[in-house]
This record gives sequence, structure tokens and C-alpha cells, in this order.
Amino acid sequence: MRIRLKVGLALGVVVLCIGIGALVLYFVEHLDWVDSVYLSVMSVTTVGYGDRAFKTLPGRLFASIWLLFSTLAVARAFLYLAEARIDKRHRKITNWVLHRKITVGDLVAADINNSGFISKSEYIIYKLKEMGKIKEKDIIQICEQFSKLDPNNSGKISLPNLLESHL
Repeated sequence: MRIRLKVGLALGVVVLCIGIGALVLYFVEHLDWVDSVYLSVMSVTTVGYGDRAFKTLPGRLFASIWLLFSTLAVARAFLYLAEARIDKRHRKITNWVLHRKITVGDLVAADINNSGFISKSEYIIYKLKEMGKIKEKDIIQICEQFSKLDPNNSGKISLPNLLESHL
């Protein structure tokens, strides 16, 4: 829900920028309403066909600041739209991963220590990897770090091991 609010606010700011630009063009540049909105949209979206332009000094001064702000607002709106699309895709993948049945191939792939069975932690790691929330190289790095803290290969990190690693 938070991403929808961000998208809505960003698009609202873009519409506000277009509206402010149209008002300035109407009152300062003395264009009619259609041309004011047209030039405002063309400027904010950075299309700029070149058939219209800010001609007065106050209009140009306004445009130099307004275009910077409004171009950033449009960029931010597109960023949030892309973020919403990616977020939706991630939710879809997560839902698929969590609701599909585990296969023999999954069991073999999830069995990190090749014991023939998977522990709860191995299952969690495998599901996170399937969801794209963690990568294989991250898992390997974490396992290497764990191995350094577990010199006896007991599969556990004890307080003495931890204290010894800090010496």
C-alpha cells in the first residue's frame, strides 16, 4: 500500500507542476489555455517540440527553476511506477514459491551439507534463494564466515569459539 501512496503523490506533484506551469504561461506569457497546458506538458515531460517557448524575461526566469523541479518530479514519478511494477513482480514470485510443492530436485538443491535431509534453516535458505531475496554467493560467503567461527566443525558457534576468534 505504501508504494501506491508514493506513486499517487509523485503523479500528483507532476500534475501540480503542469498546472503551475500552465498558469504562469497563461498569465505571464499570455498564451491561451490550450497552448499553456500544451507547452507546460511538453516542457515538464522534456519532449519540447520547439514550436512554443518562454519568450518574456519573467517567464524564462520562472522556467529555469520550474523546469529543474518539474523534470525531477517526472523522473521520480517514473521511478515509483517502475518500483511498483517490480514490487508487484516480487510479490507474485514470492506467492508462487510459497505455494508450490517441494520436489525431489528441490530437496537435493536445498541440502546444503549433503546430509540426505534438509533442516528448517536449509529450507528457509532455499526458499529465500528461490524468491530472489538472497543469492548463492551470499550463502557461500556466510557459510565461510560461519566455518571460521566454528573451528571444530561442530555445526555450532559456542561462546568460547566466539571469544577465541576475537583474540
